[in-house]
Formats: sequence, structure tokens, C-alpha cells
Amino acid sequence: MRFRKVKTLRRSRGVALIMVLVAVAIMVMSAAVITVRFNRVFFVTRNALDYQRASWYVDGIEGIVRKYMIDDFRKTKGKVYKGMTWAQPNQVVPLDEAVISGDVHDEQACLNINGLLKDVVPDNETPEQRENTDSRLLNARFPVLVFRELLMNMGADETQAETVSDSVVDWLDADSTMVSANGAEDQFYSTGKMPHVTANGRFYEKSELRYIRGMTPELYRRIEPMICALPTDDFVISINMLNYRQAPLLQALLMGQLSLEEAVDLLKTGIPEYGWDSYAGFLREDVINNAVESMNGLRGRVAKVAVTNSNYFVANVVVQFDDEKFAFRSRFYRDGDTSLKVYQRLRGELHE
Repeated sequence: MRFRKVKTLRRSRGVALIMVLVAVAIMVMSAAVITVRFNRVFFVTRNALDYQRASWYVDGIEGIVRKYMIDDFRKTKGKVYKGMTWAQPNQVVPLDEAVISGDVHDEQACLNINGLLKDVVPDNETPEQRENTDSRLLNARFPVLVFRELLMNMGADETQAETVSDSVVDWLDADSTMVSANGAEDQFYSTGKMPHVTANGRFYEKSELRYIRGMTPELYRRIEPMICALPTDDFVISINMLNYRQAPLLQALLMGQLSLEEAVDLLKTGIPEYGWDSYAGFLREDVINNAVESMNGLRGRVAKVAVTNSNYFVANVVVQFDDEKFAFRSRFYRDGDTSLKVYQRLRGELHE
């Protein structure tokens, strides 16, 4: 009888020990879950607060950028050039709690893919001048021809260049009829791996060009520094702000009548210290004059596209708190010499 009581007591103690161990295990698991959730909430909250602080800093930086740009625009009306205060690269503003760095770029020193529907014809062109115009300039809109030249300069063959350019036109225009057999409308895109339809309007970001028929990742990577997608169909190129890496774009503007070496040399050393005052000064450069004279009708078209002023700018800003970095892209629209407004702010990578 006594043996049974001892055995029962030991069994009860064993069960109690197991229950204690189970309870401890549950408590440890609960503590781990609470810790993970707390850390997650803490990280999200801290990140949100840091982002809010970064946004406030960017508000201030945008105000400083506007001030410098408006001051420069008032001093030098009618043109922008690389020596302006706002155009200096890699500017850094150290603060007590953060370091702000970035730069401002002219967004019209590029080929605006939203301008491919623009019809660029010389001013006061006579019937005789049009009759003598090079046939290549009459086969398509000048912006489309320039875009095709750029694509071929960056490695595309003629068929791929026509496919991409015609598909961009189909993306932009309002109808559902392909401009050529190389184009692409809704029917083409709706049967792909990632079905979608055309915008029948402007590109919101130039990265959308990656979805266009004929475009490849490698070709897009090559042309990306030379294109933009502005909220306008204006097809102009800010020649004073081009850098030598954009020499293929200058070549394309001149329809291949300028060699790559000549284009690089002009953009490296040929741009005046304070920029060209107008397109006329640009066209008077020997290499440019020789290029536009070598193709009938080219001079008048280049004169319409080459500009020395700009209305669109972008500020790439990085706000850093210790080991946290926040990148912003603020896009400005200039309306006159005293009005500069932020029309878009994006968070994320500095470049599209």
C-alpha cells in the first residue's frame, strides 16, 4: 500500500514537472513572438519617422534649389549653362542630424519620347525648299527619325530601330491602328507573357519603354541616359547642358552627318563657357554647320529642336541619418524667370 502511494506521488510530480516545462516553453515562445513583433513595429515606426524627417528636409532643399535657380534665371535670361550655381554636381549640405547630398539636372538635355508625335518642320519653308528636302526627312516625322538614329547609334539594327520607334508612336497615339507592320497596338501586347494594353497617351516614366515591342534590356540600358519622358509633347533638346557621354544623341539630332569623335570633341571642349546664346550660335559652329549643310532640309529642323533654355529640371536628393538613407527625386517646372514649381516628387532610386 505504501509502495503504491510513493509510485502515485512520483507520477504526480512527473506530470507536474511536464506541465511546468510546457508552461515555460509556451512562455518562451510567446516572449519570442512578442519580441519579433515589437522589433518589427519599432523598425516600421522608426523608418516612418525618419522618412517623415527626410521629407521635411527635402521640403527645405527644394526651397533652396528654387532660390538659387530663380536667382540664376534672373541674372541670365534666355539660356541655361553648366556654370550656373544650381548646375554644380555632387553638392553636400551637412546638418546636425543628417547629411543631405545631391544634384540638379536639366531634364530637357535629352530626347523626350513623349514628343515623337510632334511634327517638326522648318519655319517659312517654301514649296521649292520642300521639294529639294532630302527624302529621308520626308519619310517620317523628324522626332521619329532622330529616335531611330539614336537607337541605331546605340546598337540596334535598322529593323529593330523601326520596330521600337513605330511601337512608341502606336503607344502614344489615340487610335488602335498600327502605323506600320513594325508597330504594336493592344492586340500584340494582350497576348504576351504579361498582358497589357497601350496607354494611348504619354509615358509616365521612361522606364515604361522597356515594355515596348522590340526593346531589349541591353538596348534600354544603353539609351536610358539620353532619353526622358516629360509631361509635354515638346520635342526640343537643351544643347548647352549636354555632356560628352550624350554624343550619340547629338549625332542622332544631326541625322548621322556628324562623326562620334566630332560629337564627343564638341561636347567636351566646344561648348562656350557661358553656353551658346541661341540655336544660331550653335549652328555657326564649323562641325555643326558642315553637318546641317550636308543634308537638304536638316538645318531648318535642327533649328526648331536645338534650344538654349529649359523649362524642366530634376533634383536628385539623398538624406542620410547615420546608417539610414532616403533617396528622393523632385521634378520642377519653370514658368518664366520667377516661377519654379515642384510638380512631382518620387521616393526611391535616384535614376529611373
